[in-house]
Amino acid sequence: MLAAAARPRHGDFGEASDRVSERETYFSGSHLYDPVAVLRRDAEILIVARVGMRASQRFMILTPAAEPAWAHQPLGSLSDVAWSLLAHGWHRAAAEPAGQNARAAKTLERLMRERA
Repeated sequence: MLAAAARPRHGDFGEASDRVSERETYFSGSHLYDPVAVLRRDAEILIVARVGMRASQRFMILTPAAEPAWAHQPLGSLSDVAWSLLAHGWHRAAAEPAGQNARAAKTLERLMRERA
């Protein structure tokens, strides 16, 4: 039997996790069901993701570390996301599609332009 310090901890994947790219680790290792858009501003990155059930209309704005970007989340619509991004100065960042369906990213982009 391994000593307590030598046993791998729950969730500790060691070298195997080093072989996976940061984006794959983020999306597959988190509780996100549907990433919607990636926003980039200088060296900063935010990720807008649909959370909960697949058909859910709840969204979160996350950092690359899968932490909520701001405390007032989850948000109930893409319109709420656009208002939040405007309030925090992210309304000029382009919303790049992050997932199989680019429709939500395009909608978010349009909403941000309307509010700017």
